[in-house]
Amino acid sequence: MEIFGLEHIIYFIVSLVLMTALTIIFKVFVKKEKMYIVMKIIAGFGLVLMVIYRIIVSKSRNGTFLDFLPDTYCSMMGFIMPIIVLCFKPNTKVFQYAMFAGMIGGLLTLCYPDFIVYFDNIFNIHAFTGLLYHTNMLFMFIVAISTGYFVPTFKNWTSVLTGLAFMVVVGEFGNSVLNQANNMYLNAPLISNTIFSWWFVGILFLILYTIILQIYEMITLKPNEWSVVKVFNYVKNKFNKQRDKK
Repeated sequence: MEIFGLEHIIYFIVSLVLMTALTIIFKVFVKKEKMYIVMKIIAGFGLVLMVIYRIIVSKSRNGTFLDFLPDTYCSMMGFIMPIIVLCFKPNTKVFQYAMFAGMIGGLLTLCYPDFIVYFDNIFNIHAFTGLLYHTNMLFMFIVAISTGYFVPTFKNWTSVLTGLAFMVVVGEFGNSVLNQANNMYLNAPLISNTIFSWWFVGILFLILYTIILQIYEMITLKPNEWSVVKVFNYVKNKFNKQRDKK
């Protein structure tokens, strides 16, 4: 099966249509104070999907518990994101980490699912469950932010940086202690023979995350409340004070 082949394109279009339609339905018919029920249902579905997917992955390898454990960024987020949505309130730092880390992983993989090239058709259970759990991560983010259940803020910006550092520690543990080959892609690029090493992708991730946060502020806040404007004014005032002292 090809990336950007007919099956992938159809899946992509159908997913976008369904996610958009369901998000509109939730926003119109579900009261904000009841949105936590919808979010926990989506998260529970995602967690079940993730368990099924890892069982399939395990059976395709040696069938051991070690093979079941997540060893990539997306598979780790496939567990972390729904668990955090199920257990934490949406105004916490860990929730913002889960939302953005899961969303970016889901979005990039929905657009470029490199693993599908190993399968004959999209309905192979391995490929299909892999696509579904990535799509579900993106869907959780879209529903949460569109309905106002989750409100991102620059005050929690460091949560994603801390979360990515945690992923690196987990990857190093897997490679060094569990003798895994390339946990979290620490030993080889995400895409072979490219510059997309873990640290390069991490930098791009943080840049994209910051841009999305700023765009969100531009849509929801007045210009004088934008973080970029506050930073600019702060630097400007500092510069003026230094100039006045001379």
